[in-house]
Amino acid sequence: MREHNTEKLQETLQLLEAIQDSTTVANLVVAADYSIVSFNRRFREFLLKYWSHEVSIGESSINFIHPDNLADFKREFAQALDGKVIRAEHSFTTLNGRTMWIAVEYHPVKVMTDQGSKVALSFRNVTRERLYEKKITAQNKKLKEVAFVSAHQLRGPITSLLGLTNLLSDQPADWNDTKLYLAKIKELSDKIDIEIRSLVGKTEEI
Repeated sequence: MREHNTEKLQETLQLLEAIQDSTTVANLVVAADYSIVSFNRRFREFLLKYWSHEVSIGESSINFIHPDNLADFKREFAQALDGKVIRAEHSFTTLNGRTMWIAVEYHPVKVMTDQGSKVALSFRNVTRERLYEKKITAQNKKLKEVAFVSAHQLRGPITSLLGLTNLLSDQPADWNDTKLYLAKIKELSDKIDIEIRSLVGKTEEI
């Protein structure tokens, strides 16, 4: 009976390991002293790609945290040890200098034995999503600039131009007045041309 239970436990552990390795999210379990208890295939591949390092059980997870992120990691890890589920997102720099955005979750692990508290971590690279959001934000800023120019900076010159056109349509008797109006029309036309060129430039940047 005992052998049968041992076999069933082993099968269950193998099944759990297979499930962990099939996921697209990097997972690892870390003890209270930050040592790595277990990890899945995705985490191993992540470290190989960005640290050129082959991870092993018992290593300190601190070895793979950039100094800039260490305080956040320790704080969130401590909260998870206290039983809280923590979800966070950080700009993360690997030790080989690559910067990315990482979405990470900390889950407290309930241990039935006296092996001590542990935390299960899962994380994924969300750099592509953040870069896309940054691009959209920049595009929206450009669109607002275009709208501002269209609504304000062009309205004044065009209104003045229309007013001068109306004055000329009254056929002023003084030729000097006519020349003054024509010079003003030229000035306003040049200003409108500059603003339109600026608008075209901004739209090409979007």
